Amino acid sequence: MMSIIVLLLMNIFIETSVSLTVLVPGDPVVAHVGSTVILPCWISPAQNAEALEIRWYRHDQFNNPVLLYNQGKIQDVQEKSYRGRSSLKPWSDQSGGLKDGDVSLRLEKLTLQDEGSFRCYVSGDREFDSKEVALKITESSGTWKAHFVSVLIVLVCLILGLVGLILYKYRDKLTGKKPAKESCEEEKAVVEEAEDIEGLKKYADVGESADIEKLRKYAVNVTIDREHKNPNLEVSRDGKSVKHAPGYKHTGKAFPYNLCAFGAKRFTPGRHYWEVELAVPPNPSKNYWLIGVMKDGNLTPRDRSALTPSAGFWFLCSDGPSGFHINTTPSVKLSLTPRPERLGVLLDYDDGQLSFYNVKERKHLLTIKTKFSGSVRALFSPGAGDQSELRILDCPKPAESAADSSQPLLSVVSRPEKT
Repeated sequence: MMSIIVLLLMNIFIETSVSLTVLVPGDPVVAHVGSTVILPCWISPAQNAEALEIRWYRHDQFNNPVLLYNQGKIQDVQEKSYRGRSSLKPWSDQSGGLKDGDVSLRLEKLTLQDEGSFRCYVSGDREFDSKEVALKITESSGTWKAHFVSVLIVLVCLILGLVGLILYKYRDKLTGKKPAKESCEEEKAVVEEAEDIEGLKKYADVGESADIEKLRKYAVNVTIDREHKNPNLEVSRDGKSVKHAPGYKHTGKAFPYNLCAFGAKRFTPGRHYWEVELAVPPNPSKNYWLIGVMKDGNLTPRDRSALTPSAGFWFLCSDGPSGFHINTTPSVKLSLTPRPERLGVLLDYDDGQLSFYNVKERKHLLTIKTKFSGSVRALFSPGAGDQSELRILDCPKPAESAADSSQPLLSVVSRPEKT
């Protein structure tokens, strides 16, 4: 009799154990009245969810759900106020939907009453898990005010840029001196000034020669976090190399921003430098890659709209024939010639600068100016347009003298002009 009871208890424990895991954003999803929003939720590791039960509900309304998917279809059992307004919708265009474990909820015609938490519940035969997603609703008028302020700022910047351009064009007449002959390829690249929602001004400066040996005095050992990488990435055992998995097929036209991995080391105030090899023999130099930093604790990105400076991402991206760009708002395209085969990255946390260097050409490519808070990690993506891997190098770290440590790494660069 005792053995039968033990077997029954073990069976109950097995059937109620929670091994299925769902993931949701850590920050609230913000939308305004009358708009449509998607509340992200997906299964990790990714698996087909078509045969699972997917239930979205509010507070303790388990039996009165916002949406219930079961037995391969959406059931006609839901809270009255959400009829005709709720559906299952992939979080991004690159998501495979239910087949890839994307169980995100789409809500239309939002009202102020929709503000609050929504619970994503996923259940199989012997496993289940649930997480809450917070939704914050703003008045539509607030959105118009934000747009008005943004437009006003852009107009002011355009006027200042036009005045600066006129002064630059006629500087020889104003000063009585003829300008020196300039080369279009060696001249500083003109980059648009960008402004994010927090009002922090960011712009990129393009420099000339770089002292690589001086940069290597701040070299750090960077490896990739193997436990939290995208499942479609293949990372070497030493955590130094990454490429897309052999079976991965990129179906979209845009850069696969979801194929991202981040460094295992967390960076705090100070200077940190590392180098990445983009031409690993016998393969040619990579045409597709993404390298930068991200704020620690951010979820792995799933589409381009999530990779903004205000969301804690800063990077330089090479998108094959589409060229190079940095993820300022709006995005800024760059012309980098020759194409870097080895990229140096300097994170100057205290001065709020992320700089990139062409190591073989010993040139400073550009610097993104921002403001860091909390710890940050290195960010990598090998893209999906070529077979070459992306490899993090071990830099020799020369001994640093007291005189060297007191000198700035970058010369002061004047604010770029607009054309």
